[in-house]
Amino acid sequence: MELTVPQYAKHFDMALHLQSSTEEDIRKHAQTARDANVAACYTNSFWTPVVAEVLKGSDVRVGTAISFPYGCTSTAMKFAEIEEGLDLGATAVDMVVNVGAVRDGDYALVERELEGLVSRCKGKAITKLIFEVGFLTDEQIAHLTKMCCEIGVDYVKTATGSEAFPNEHQVRIMKDNLTGNKTKLKVSGVPRTFTLPATLWMIEKLGVSLIGTRSAARLVKEYEEYLKRGY
Repeated sequence: MELTVPQYAKHFDMALHLQSSTEEDIRKHAQTARDANVAACYTNSFWTPVVAEVLKGSDVRVGTAISFPYGCTSTAMKFAEIEEGLDLGATAVDMVVNVGAVRDGDYALVERELEGLVSRCKGKAITKLIFEVGFLTDEQIAHLTKMCCEIGVDYVKTATGSEAFPNEHQVRIMKDNLTGNKTKLKVSGVPRTFTLPATLWMIEKLGVSLIGTRSAARLVKEYEEYLKRGY
């Protein structure tokens, strides 16, 4: 079934995580996300109140990233970040997994952090866990995906984009190990600009529910033109 423009737009998250960003940059980014009516607009927590102000009255979620991009802050620090982000107005919370703990097989620690994420965000924000799949084996990716489904994380997410970029094989492992009806798949951290055909292929053929890219507004415009041409 062909997606409408608003439906297509809701398959995208936009993020701006640059050290050099000014308030003007953040406001422009958030306004672009609002105009395109994407799913969510992400920044670092310092800017969350600004994004919340710009997005007020829209249905674009205010996103914040936890332990970004490395995931190896303490569990207590992650929980403090989550609570502060929610207090500042976040309605979507993406937490980076402790990659070293996964590689060491310390799934007890990972489970505690996932349960803390889900419990703190319940009724307040949607949740995503960022895997950094490029550092993980196929078995670790599969196991982590199943854990997220069992605990009730809303989305499993491929990567931060800082390093260890995802590939199609890893995305398919995540998709194939989703269980139940709650947890969905987000692809991000791809080191290139997404093209319109690539996004449609991921949505239609790979079953990807969300795509993270700063190119979202451009892609929404391209999709609108695509429909107008009647292809």
